[in-house]
Amino acid sequence: MSLLLLYVLALLDGLLCGARVAMGRSAVIRKRAYYVHAQIKGLVGAQIVSTIALCALFLVSIESAHRLALRADLEAAAGRMLWVFLPYAALVLGNIVLRLVPSTDIRSATSVMMLGPLTAIRPLVMIAGVLYGISKSALWETRALGLFILALMLSLELALNFLAARQQARELNALL
Repeated sequence: MSLLLLYVLALLDGLLCGARVAMGRSAVIRKRAYYVHAQIKGLVGAQIVSTIALCALFLVSIESAHRLALRADLEAAAGRMLWVFLPYAALVLGNIVLRLVPSTDIRSATSVMMLGPLTAIRPLVMIAGVLYGISKSALWETRALGLFILALMLSLELALNFLAARQQARELNALL
């Protein structure tokens, strides 16, 4: 169950990363379709990362001499990670829900005082969550998988940012 929750959080992270890298990159007045497309890119990117992580998990599991112990160790590590990731996700989602209030002041305040700082600390939260999760792991495979998946998730926003910058450059060149 913990691994499933981490998967759902990874998809949510991808969705939000897609929206975040698209912010401020388009001069279009009506941006709903633009942001939906960016969020879909983020979701697809997170799915690709999750698929690579799942393949790595299967390969390590197949090669492991102690599959049952590995599964238990992975579940325990995932459970520890959730102690870091779930409160962070709740803070982010709570602030996004606050943005539904039809008040410019509240929406601006949540952006400046909460969503901005929460976005800035995202990599640190990811690193802290994974390190906390794998810190008590008995198996090196769990620690290696945790670090590998951390690298994949951190690279997701970089890849999405690169793609968004390329798209922005193409759009600007088309205008000039």
